[in-house]
Amino acid sequence: MTEPRLDPAGFYELDLSRGTVHTRAGDRVVVLTDHVARALLREPSVLRDLGEAMGAEAARHLGDAPSATPERALAEGAAALGVFGWGRLGFERWGDALVATLDEAPTESREALAALLTGFFSRLTGRAVECVPSGDGKYVMVHPAIAATVRSWAAGGAEVPAIVGRLRRPA
Repeated sequence: MTEPRLDPAGFYELDLSRGTVHTRAGDRVVVLTDHVARALLREPSVLRDLGEAMGAEAARHLGDAPSATPERALAEGAAALGVFGWGRLGFERWGDALVATLDEAPTESREALAALLTGFFSRLTGRAVECVPSGDGKYVMVHPAIAATVRSWAAGGAEVPAIVGRLRRPA
Protein backbone atom coordinates (compact mmCIF):
# COMPACT_ATOMS: atom_id res chain seq x y z
CA MET A 1 0.00 0.00 0.00
CA THR A 2 1.09 3.57 -0.66
CA GLU A 3 2.61 5.34 2.34
CA PRO A 4 0.44 8.18 3.65
CA ARG A 5 1.72 11.74 3.80
CA LEU A 6 0.07 12.14 7.19
CA ASP A 7 2.80 11.32 9.69
CA PRO A 8 1.25 10.25 13.01
CA ALA A 9 4.48 10.98 14.90
CA GLY A 10 3.93 14.23 16.74
CA PHE A 11 0.42 14.62 15.32
CA TYR A 12 -0.94 15.80 18.65
CA GLU A 13 0.45 18.70 20.65
CA LEU A 14 -0.28 18.43 24.35
CA ASP A 15 -0.06 21.63 26.38
CA LEU A 16 -0.44 20.39 29.94
CA SER A 17 -0.02 23.87 31.44
CA ARG A 18 -3.14 25.01 29.56
CA GLY A 19 -4.89 21.65 29.61
CA THR A 20 -5.28 21.53 25.83
CA VAL A 21 -4.60 19.12 22.99
CA HIS A 22 -4.30 20.26 19.37
CA THR A 23 -3.44 18.64 16.06
CA ARG A 24 -0.45 19.94 14.15
CA ALA A 25 -2.95 21.86 11.99
CA GLY A 26 -4.15 23.68 15.14
CA ASP A 27 -7.52 21.95 15.54
CA ARG A 28 -8.56 21.45 19.16
CA VAL A 29 -8.94 17.82 20.19
CA VAL A 30 -10.80 16.49 23.20
CA VAL A 31 -9.60 13.07 24.32
CA LEU A 32 -12.34 10.72 25.51
CA THR A 33 -12.21 7.07 26.40
CA ASP A 34 -14.48 4.87 24.32
CA HIS A 35 -16.81 4.13 27.22
CA VAL A 36 -17.34 7.86 27.86
CA ALA A 37 -17.89 8.58 24.17
CA ARG A 38 -20.57 5.89 23.74
CA ALA A 39 -23.40 8.40 24.15
CA LEU A 40 -21.98 10.43 21.27
CA LEU A 41 -21.59 7.28 19.21
CA ARG A 42 -25.38 6.85 19.19
CA GLU A 43 -26.07 10.14 17.42
CA PRO A 44 -25.69 9.88 13.61
CA SER A 45 -25.49 13.65 13.03
CA VAL A 46 -22.60 13.97 15.50
CA LEU A 47 -20.81 11.07 13.84
CA ARG A 48 -21.34 12.47 10.37
CA ASP A 49 -19.84 15.80 11.51
CA LEU A 50 -16.94 13.94 13.12
CA GLY A 51 -16.42 11.97 9.91
CA GLU A 52 -16.35 15.21 7.93
CA ALA A 53 -13.70 16.66 10.25
CA MET A 54 -11.50 13.57 9.84
CA GLY A 55 -12.15 13.57 6.08
CA ALA A 56 -10.99 17.18 5.92
CA GLU A 57 -7.77 16.19 7.70
CA ALA A 58 -7.17 13.37 5.22
CA ALA A 59 -8.01 15.67 2.28
CA ARG A 60 -5.47 18.23 3.54
CA HIS A 61 -2.75 15.61 3.24
CA LEU A 62 -4.11 14.10 0.04
CA GLY A 63 -3.99 17.33 -1.91
CA ASP A 64 -5.89 17.18 -5.21
CA ALA A 65 -8.45 14.45 -4.39
CA PRO A 66 -9.91 14.04 -7.92
CA SER A 67 -6.51 13.23 -9.39
CA ALA A 68 -5.34 11.03 -6.51
CA THR A 69 -5.00 7.31 -7.07
CA PRO A 70 -7.31 5.04 -5.08
CA GLU A 71 -4.23 3.72 -3.28
CA ARG A 72 -3.18 7.25 -2.21
CA ALA A 73 -6.73 8.07 -1.04
CA LEU A 74 -6.88 4.82 0.95
CA ALA A 75 -3.50 5.49 2.55
CA GLU A 76 -4.44 9.03 3.62
CA GLY A 77 -7.92 7.95 4.72
CA ALA A 78 -6.58 5.03 6.73
CA ALA A 79 -3.94 7.22 8.37
CA ALA A 80 -6.48 9.89 9.36
CA LEU A 81 -8.98 7.44 10.83
CA GLY A 82 -6.20 5.58 12.62
CA VAL A 83 -4.60 8.64 14.17
CA PHE A 84 -8.01 9.64 15.55
CA GLY A 85 -8.48 6.14 16.97
CA TRP A 86 -11.32 4.97 14.70
CA GLY A 87 -9.77 1.70 13.59
CA ARG A 88 -8.28 0.19 10.45
CA LEU A 89 -9.85 1.31 7.16
CA GLY A 90 -9.83 -0.99 4.17
CA PHE A 91 -11.29 -0.96 0.67
CA GLU A 92 -12.60 -3.60 -1.63
CA ARG A 93 -13.46 -3.08 -5.26
CA TRP A 94 -16.44 -5.04 -6.60
CA GLY A 95 -16.55 -4.12 -10.28
CA ASP A 96 -17.47 -0.44 -10.28
CA ALA A 97 -18.56 -0.53 -6.64
CA LEU A 98 -16.34 0.62 -3.79
CA VAL A 99 -16.80 -1.07 -0.44
CA ALA A 100 -15.21 0.12 2.80
CA THR A 101 -14.30 -2.01 5.78
CA LEU A 102 -13.50 -0.69 9.24
CA ASP A 103 -11.88 -3.03 11.75
CA GLU A 104 -11.18 -2.26 15.42
CA ALA A 105 -13.68 0.63 15.54
CA PRO A 106 -14.65 1.89 19.01
CA THR A 107 -18.31 0.97 18.46
CA GLU A 108 -20.09 -1.95 16.91
CA SER A 109 -23.10 0.12 15.83
CA ARG A 110 -23.07 -0.32 12.09
CA GLU A 111 -25.45 2.61 11.54
CA ALA A 112 -23.19 4.86 13.61
CA LEU A 113 -20.13 3.80 11.63
CA ALA A 114 -22.06 4.26 8.37
CA ALA A 115 -22.78 7.88 9.40
CA LEU A 116 -19.12 8.43 10.29
CA LEU A 117 -17.92 6.95 6.98
CA THR A 118 -20.52 8.90 5.01
CA GLY A 119 -19.21 12.18 6.41
CA PHE A 120 -15.62 11.05 6.04
CA PHE A 121 -15.79 10.00 2.39
CA SER A 122 -18.03 12.90 1.37
CA ARG A 123 -15.47 15.36 2.70
CA LEU A 124 -12.41 13.43 1.51
CA THR A 125 -13.69 13.06 -2.05
CA GLY A 126 -15.60 16.32 -2.29
CA ARG A 127 -18.64 14.35 -3.54
CA ALA A 128 -21.87 13.40 -1.86
CA VAL A 129 -21.70 9.71 -0.98
CA GLU A 130 -23.64 7.50 1.36
CA CYS A 131 -22.08 4.49 3.07
CA VAL A 132 -24.66 1.77 3.58
CA PRO A 133 -23.88 -1.13 5.93
CA SER A 134 -24.34 -4.45 4.15
CA GLY A 135 -25.40 -7.74 5.67
CA ASP A 136 -21.78 -8.88 5.92
CA GLY A 137 -20.39 -5.99 7.98
CA LYS A 138 -19.05 -3.93 5.09
CA TYR A 139 -20.08 -0.48 3.86
CA VAL A 140 -21.15 -0.01 0.24
CA MET A 141 -20.51 3.50 -1.08
CA VAL A 142 -23.39 4.75 -3.20
CA HIS A 143 -24.90 7.97 -4.48
CA PRO A 144 -27.37 9.40 -1.93
CA ALA A 145 -30.20 9.12 -4.49
CA ILE A 146 -30.09 5.30 -4.30
CA ALA A 147 -29.06 4.93 -0.65
CA ALA A 148 -32.58 4.20 0.62
CA THR A 149 -33.00 1.39 -1.91
CA VAL A 150 -29.63 -0.14 -1.07
CA ARG A 151 -30.38 0.25 2.65
CA SER A 152 -33.63 -1.72 2.21
CA TRP A 153 -31.75 -4.53 0.44
CA ALA A 154 -29.18 -4.61 3.25
CA ALA A 155 -31.92 -4.56 5.91
CA GLY A 156 -33.22 -7.72 4.26
CA GLY A 157 -29.82 -9.35 4.83
CA ALA A 158 -28.25 -8.69 1.41
CA GLU A 159 -24.48 -8.96 1.42
CA VAL A 160 -22.08 -7.15 -0.92
CA PRO A 161 -22.25 -9.64 -3.84
CA ALA A 162 -26.08 -9.47 -3.93
CA ILE A 163 -26.11 -5.67 -3.62
CA VAL A 164 -23.56 -5.23 -6.40
CA GLY A 165 -25.50 -7.68 -8.58
CA ARG A 166 -28.71 -5.69 -8.08
CA LEU A 167 -26.93 -2.42 -8.83
CA ARG A 168 -25.64 -3.82 -12.13
CA ARG A 169 -29.10 -4.82 -13.37
CA PRO A 170 -30.66 -2.37 -15.81
CA ALA A 171 -33.68 -0.50 -14.49
